[in-house]
Amino acid sequence: MSSEFRIGKLFHLTPLVDSLADAERFFDSVFSPHCMMRNYSPHWHRDAAIYIISGTSIEPMECYGPREGEAQGSSWYRYVQKNGPRVHNTAFYVENPDALARRFAEVGVRTTDGGAPGAVFAHPKDTPGMLEFSTDTYWRDVDPRFSPHWDAFAADFWSRHPLGVARLSHITTVVHDAEAAKKFFVDVLDAVPLDAQSSTVDAATATFVMVGEDTVLELAQPTDASSPLAATLDTVGQVVTNVTFTVGDVEQAATFLERTPASILSTSDHEIVLDGTTTWNTEFRFTDRVLAGDPRVG
Repeated sequence: MSSEFRIGKLFHLTPLVDSLADAERFFDSVFSPHCMMRNYSPHWHRDAAIYIISGTSIEPMECYGPREGEAQGSSWYRYVQKNGPRVHNTAFYVENPDALARRFAEVGVRTTDGGAPGAVFAHPKDTPGMLEFSTDTYWRDVDPRFSPHWDAFAADFWSRHPLGVARLSHITTVVHDAEAAKKFFVDVLDAVPLDAQSSTVDAATATFVMVGEDTVLELAQPTDASSPLAATLDTVGQVVTNVTFTVGDVEQAATFLERTPASILSTSDHEIVLDGTTTWNTEFRFTDRVLAGDPRVG
């Protein structure tokens, strides 16, 4: 299937939070990110910030209830009221969003622009997790990752930071069927499959794909109906559950994290896991392991 569109960088991962101020304290203290946006949107009735951490982007968002005269709040607000604070969607830059919308229509995926020209929101019941795509026309002048100097700056800055982030390793999304989810990303969104390997989360089997320029998704299918991963799938649906960063030195990273507001759930020789109950039902992890067949690693 030929493509007239091209998926680029991760635009942002969007955790819906109960307090943007608390989220900013967490990200500032742990990652020392570059803030490329912080604003209130009257269209969405929310406050949000977009943080750049090495080569990736995270948008904590605090959504507000219905305004006077409105029957209901935004879809984001309704989502967090139903499911609690957690990652809502994964968003990518895309060249030619109209062509992407046509591709989705061809395979039966419902879409909307959400009132934002140049955006494509896929219906979450039609895709493995909520997906958003947006043209980079405006953001090229705002997102520092489009600067020719960014990669060199990011590598130098975060390698000197005591957390020692090298890159986003992967984003884990719990799915009903890992092989079917991989087929969707490969066949519909031109993702590149990684080598077969074990899941990075307990009680799951997984497939791995690289979407766009440099974002790896782990598509994790629960193997134990009594596991927390299975419970999330049953109650919330296909959703992001883990965000894993590659670090240069796990012991050094753990020592640093102990001095921050982060709540550490567990540590091992190769991984640190933060307590997801304190980070919007999403586990942030730090590892020195490299995924098998990762095309980003030379």
